[in-house]
Amino acid sequence: MKRYITLIILSVALFAIFEAKGWGREGHNAVAYIAEMQLTERAKANIEKRIDNRSIVYYASWLDCHRAEHDKWNSRRHTCDFDIDTFRPIGKPIKHLKESVEQLRQYETLTDSAFRFNLYAVLHQMGDFHCPGHNEYHRYDGTKYRKAHHSKYKVYFVERKSVWDYHNFWDVYVLRHRFGSWGYMDYGNVLAANLPEDVKRQLTDGTIEDWLEDSARRSIIIYEQMPAKPKNAPQEELSVLSPQKVNDFNDLANDQILRAGLRLGKLLNELFDK
Repeated sequence: MKRYITLIILSVALFAIFEAKGWGREGHNAVAYIAEMQLTERAKANIEKRIDNRSIVYYASWLDCHRAEHDKWNSRRHTCDFDIDTFRPIGKPIKHLKESVEQLRQYETLTDSAFRFNLYAVLHQMGDFHCPGHNEYHRYDGTKYRKAHHSKYKVYFVERKSVWDYHNFWDVYVLRHRFGSWGYMDYGNVLAANLPEDVKRQLTDGTIEDWLEDSARRSIIIYEQMPAKPKNAPQEELSVLSPQKVNDFNDLANDQILRAGLRLGKLLNELFDK
């Protein structure tokens, strides 16, 4: 009996570890599904014939599932760095994303393994880089960039009556607050299915850098409204994640899921509708 209980506890712990990455599985699936809803027939066919005729949703969390298996995969950052003064993406994350995009522009010349890796990286990083908790802000001091904001600190979560890691809140709980029973199709059908075409065009206008700058400008409020406190600050001094804040952040998260999905869809059409 004791061994059985231990296995249950271990399984729950492993599940929590897996979930605490990006949007969690449902969020990444929702981004991929919204993107898939935008695909032309030609783009969809050109993608699926190279991935065993499966939906891109199937591979939305591949980069999380395999991050520990190979140095090349593990080097792919799941957070995006921004200059806090310009909100432009900087550093290796945007470099790696753009490298994968450039590889896919010549997708017909890629081996199956190269095609899949670069596609799976784009699917996942476009989602992660729109997650507010995965945006990190840096300020240039004249010599080098120094980190100004990141989400790996503690806050007091009123609804749970406990201290939480802010990053984990953004990875897991924010999407489950109001719509915990939703699957990825619910997100797609509710957020994107009836969206007017002119709104889609407005949200997808620009380059990848423009999209991520927009994400950074919108996301910085999570740090302004919930600032970090000293590492060993007592509970009563921590920023308080109130029910109203959770509601506000849930709205932000859903809007970021929508933007990520629409932009990913547009990008995939540009790459594969030929």
